Amino acid sequence: MRFFQRLILLLLLGIFLQNAAVAVELRGFILAERSHNSLGRVNEAVLENLKKSGFEVLGDYSPEDGVNIFIITSPVLKRVAAKSEYGFGSVIKVSVARVTLKDGRKEIQVAYNNPEYMALAYRLDGRLTSVKAKLKKALGAVAEFGGAVDEDTLPDYTYTIGLEGFSGFFELATFDSYRKAVKTVETNLAKGRFGISQVFRLDIPGKKQTLFGLGMQAKVKEHRFINDKYVMDIIDYQQPRRYPHLPYEILVVNNRVIAMHPHFRIAIDFPDLHMFGEHGFGRMIQLPYDYEEYVTRAIGGQWPPEDDW
Repeated sequence: MRFFQRLILLLLLGIFLQNAAVAVELRGFILAERSHNSLGRVNEAVLENLKKSGFEVLGDYSPEDGVNIFIITSPVLKRVAAKSEYGFGSVIKVSVARVTLKDGRKEIQVAYNNPEYMALAYRLDGRLTSVKAKLKKALGAVAEFGGAVDEDTLPDYTYTIGLEGFSGFFELATFDSYRKAVKTVETNLAKGRFGISQVFRLDIPGKKQTLFGLGMQAKVKEHRFINDKYVMDIIDYQQPRRYPHLPYEILVVNNRVIAMHPHFRIAIDFPDLHMFGEHGFGRMIQLPYDYEEYVTRAIGGQWPPEDDW
């Protein structure tokens, strides 16, 4: 009898170990370097290395003093995005940030999005392993960091039951044509209404899709959730810092303008964020509503939508 009990236990243990071995966890960010050089010098080196490695720099963004974020793409990124249903994963963000550690020491952190993680989360038609290898060679790769998610669950990831996943898009605006949509969005973003401005634009080759990056720098007293620094101070409190979360994106698809819902867009980069507390989602209940309204208005869309009239 004991023999059979032990046999069953061994079989169960084997199944458990097999499942554990199969499950692979990925993290959303890669720390490239910790440096004690000046911020300016590191910025210059990062930019030079990116260009030497064949990456195209679409723009840069500084959400606060001491932080610079380069938005980059490459032929591989554009090609994979063109084969995918949506082009959200056509860019990588690379941050150079002056950071104060808990013990008071300062350092410069260089970090970027993990291409493999992003490819699965944004349902791209390719794993982007070559892009990951190229970034490692160009910038370095000390460690992957951020909350861990099982790679098998990434394409259908939601923070919790009932919240939006990748395809739970905001439908921000509809225009007469793709051309009209792109022109209207770009013209209105140039006005900088509500502190929302254009950081970059990328036309997805061979498709009627254009990706825009948005800088959000409204006055906190007026629209606190339309201020990237205010939001990052809530969600990005652990080390290393996850500045490549920014900037937020909108995508023109034919004549529509869509955006990933913040319930997904924030959670996919901060899956380890608590629901409540000083650094929890509970402090940002109003954020999705503000994003939907003010981004819609900033790009020249109709607010409130026709359905609400």
